[in-house]
Amino acid sequence: MSGEFCRQNSLPIVFSSSREVYGDIHRHVTEEAAADFVVAESPYSASKIAGEAFIYSYAQCYDLPFLVFRFSNVYGRYDNDIDRLERVIPLFIDRIGRGEPIVVYGKDKVLDFTYVDDCVAGVVAGIDALHQRRIAGQTINLAYGHGSTLMDVVNIISLALGKEPNATFLGSRTGEVTRYVADIGKARKLLGYDPKVPLSSGLCKAVAWSRSHHA
Repeated sequence: MSGEFCRQNSLPIVFSSSREVYGDIHRHVTEEAAADFVVAESPYSASKIAGEAFIYSYAQCYDLPFLVFRFSNVYGRYDNDIDRLERVIPLFIDRIGRGEPIVVYGKDKVLDFTYVDDCVAGVVAGIDALHQRRIAGQTINLAYGHGSTLMDVVNIISLALGKEPNATFLGSRTGEVTRYVADIGKARKLLGYDPKVPLSSGLCKAVAWSRSHHA
């Protein structure tokens, strides 16, 4: 186990978590201390809650420095393994590009989409700060900090591809988070985190990379 390896070798732990630990948030934003570890929206949510609890327990018992990053809908280049994992943005890019129908579950869902470059910048800043012992024992949201609907995603991808989407709209599925916008104030304060890529330009970058990759 990674925690035991870090304990035996006196290494810090960096854990990749998810906004799923918050469940369905109907306020405009949430912050790190607001996660409710009693109720999980889905098995995936439960797995992330369990992972965080494991990290916190190792840190408490063995005095291990750690960082937990809570990511939110990271997208961009290299996100193309739709045969193994159907992630919404590469799936929509692929199917709209091919002129195939798509199903939008919950067109009014509001989520916080994070371009991969912004996410990587935050992780690198966190690792540097942990290595330099400037911070430790922190749980930090990494996201863009603004909400967008799935309709926004469909429209921007369609414009970037120059294609009209053939979309069917259904309600959100059981266990899906329907609203989440991250409070990234802690990341800004501790890491100097400053995401640069809004969804409008990030999706255009993702479409361009997808075209290049498949070509």
